[in-house]
This record gives sequence, C-alpha cells and structure tokens, in this order.
Amino acid sequence: MIDSQAEEIATALEAARANTLRLFDLVAREEDLRQSPGFGFRPVLWHLAHIGVFEGYWILQRVRGDQPLDALYERIFDPIATPREESKNLPARREMENYLSRVRGEVLRHLERARFDDTHPLLRRDAYAFRLILEHEQQHQETLAYLLHLLDPAKKKRPAEGMARNQVGIEPPSQVGASSPPPHDMVEIPAGEFVMGADEDAFAYDNERPAHAVLDPAFKLDCLLVSNENYARFVAEGGYERREWWSNDGWAWREREHWSHPLYWRRDGDEWLERTMFNERPLARHHPVTGVSWYEAEAYARFAGKRLPTEAEWERAASASPGRAGPRHKRRYAWGDEPPSEVRCNFDLRFWGTTPVDSFPAGTSADGCLDLTGNLWEWTSDKFSGYPGFEPFPYPEYSAEWFDEDHRVLKGGSWATTASVLRTSFRNFFRRHFRIAFAGIRCAADG
Repeated sequence: MIDSQAEEIATALEAARANTLRLFDLVAREEDLRQSPGFGFRPVLWHLAHIGVFEGYWILQRVRGDQPLDALYERIFDPIATPREESKNLPARREMENYLSRVRGEVLRHLERARFDDTHPLLRRDAYAFRLILEHEQQHQETLAYLLHLLDPAKKKRPAEGMARNQVGIEPPSQVGASSPPPHDMVEIPAGEFVMGADEDAFAYDNERPAHAVLDPAFKLDCLLVSNENYARFVAEGGYERREWWSNDGWAWREREHWSHPLYWRRDGDEWLERTMFNERPLARHHPVTGVSWYEAEAYARFAGKRLPTEAEWERAASASPGRAGPRHKRRYAWGDEPPSEVRCNFDLRFWGTTPVDSFPAGTSADGCLDLTGNLWEWTSDKFSGYPGFEPFPYPEYSAEWFDEDHRVLKGGSWATTASVLRTSFRNFFRRHFRIAFAGIRCAADG
C-alpha cells in the first residue's frame, strides 16, 4: 500500500502536470509555441518535453537504474547536450505529451514501492528526488510564464472562469487611477544575529545550505516595492540618460541594448502603457515596476539616495520573527509559518499579473514590510555564491555552475511562483542584464 508521504507526492505531481498543460493551453496555435519568444531563448514548446526528460533522468535512471525511455528525447531536451540555437525541429506537442505520460506512469509505479528510509542519497532527506522533480516542474512553470508574457497578447487567450490555476473566484486588488500614492516609508531593523539558509528538516537546494548564523548591522528597508509611479519619476528625470547613477558595466549594457524604460513599457504620446499577460493598459501607477535588470535596479536605488539590500539583510527582514535578544525565530514566509493564501500574498498565477504594492496587509513581515513574499522577485546586491561549507548536491549544474561573478541573488517569489518556492531561504539567481523575470526593486539604506 502506498504510504501517506508517497500519496501526497503523487497528488502534488499530478496537480503540477495539470497546471503545466494549462499554461500551454493559453496559446491557441502550436506554431506560436514552436518559436523563440526572443532574447535567444529556446522555443516555448521545448520546455514541455524537457520537464519529462528531467523527471525520467532522476527517478528512472538515477534512482531506479533504468536506461532512458527515449534516447532522442534525452539528447534534444538536455540543455547541456543540445545548445539553445540547435533546439529546433521539435516533435509535435501531442507526441511530447505522450512521452510525458509514459515517464509519469513509470515514476508513479516506482513511487508506490519507494522506501523513504532508504540509504540511497536521492531518497533520503524527505524523498529528495521526488521533491526535486516536483519543484523543477513548478520552477519551469514560472519560466514558461516569463516566455509567454513576451508573446503578443493577441496570441494568447485568458483562461475561462475556473481554469486559471488555483482560481478562487476573487478579483485582484486594484488602485489604478487612485488620487494619491500609498505611503512609502522605510523601517529600521536593529543590529542582530539570525540564522540564514534552510532548515534541515525540509526540502531545499544545495545553495540554501548549510544554515548558518549571520550577525547583521542595523539597516533600513523600504516597506513597499518600488512602484511604477516611483520609477516613472526616475525615467522622467533622465534616469536612462544621466551617467552618474549607473555603474560602468550597467551603462555599457544600457547603451548596447538601448534601454530607455522598463521592458514592458511603451510610450503613447504623453502617457506610458504597459504590457500584461493578456493585454496592454495604461500604466498602473501603484503596481510594482517590473521588467528591469539588476543594473536598472541599482541605478534607481542611487537615484533615490539608497542602495539595494544585501541578501542577508533581505532574508533577515523577511524571515526573522520579533525578538531582539539573540537569533530570532526563522519564519518560512514573511508573515510566519502558515501556508500562503490569497489574503497573504500574490502568488501561483492567481491574478496573472502584479497587484498594488500595499494590497496584502495580512502578509506583513514582523518589521512592517509588505510583499516580501510574492508579487515580484526582488534584486539583492549580492553575487550568487555558495555559503560557507557549501557542497554541491545532487548535481553541480544547478548551483555551482553559476557561481560566476555575474549572477545576482533574487529573493521572495513572484505572482507566478508556487507556494513551496516562496520559502524565505530560496535563492533565485539571474545575470545582471536579465530583464524578462518578474522581478522588481526594494531599496535599503544604512542604519
């Protein structure tokens, strides 16, 4: 008989697969999925079979010891074996789905017999290999959302009521056109020690471990994400023309890529329009700015007389509970350990876009910051690197490959991030010039 943990994993795997297929259903014509959406990315459809190849590799090959179910798929949909520019001439979507079904059937059969007290390193640590393939698919769902967002809205269809993932029948908060901006104060966080990184008793990636104590000096952090209105002021005051706010590398990228505004903005006469997943609308002033690179975030912070937070500052503000004597209790989410919900944050494609920066008071952190969990990923100043005592597991290409001085850490999750990935210890990472992520800005200052 399948045990309770295996049953929970099977249910989660099936739910994730249904959500993946719903994302592909947003695009009516398969030919549009077979094209790269731009910026050198693989065709959108490539990701469908890649999810299955990854699942088969870790469960059927590495855990069970089988040969690949399909050697051709193993090559085409391995990002290392087949470079981006060669990821063409893909099979039909229906054929890919048949492949995914074959892999999943074998995986579920193995799950029924799996023993999670096994000495196999991929079955220890809370059924690690199964958690790995689940989070991999969920993270690719967010990548798919990035790529689909780049497609012309005319090529996509908004899901009918009840079809959107975790649709709960509620409308997103909206302050478009409000007469005055919400307050944008900073909170003061005193010097103190906290535990950075993941707890030992929960699934986490190698780069989240080992947990370690960090002593931080006092600092200040914005209560809210930088809004479109805030950022429009930066643009209007010459943010993309004035050299003094940019680093040397940032200015070089700005000139090379001809940046003059966030990726999803478009000028229409005297007004700004912004592209959302399914349409184009007047700039939503109190929604957070997105479509900005690390370089742009850094330049905006200088314009504002502030800076980007360090990763440690961000994680302390998001995960530490009240208590000023010694290490503070580590929260799994900004508000505490209770699971994410529609009243605490914007996540899991509930609204298919951002929400105003002060929409979720129930998700306020211990120090008074909003949206530290969900809505948009937040750039930090830190390079992506291993913690003291870092050990790659189960493969170096997930983390260690990207300890390259260019990638920067992002924290917090976005409106397309699933619940488990919203944990405060999770470390996202992108190159400094990367603009298509659902990423925004929260500024810090010395205490």
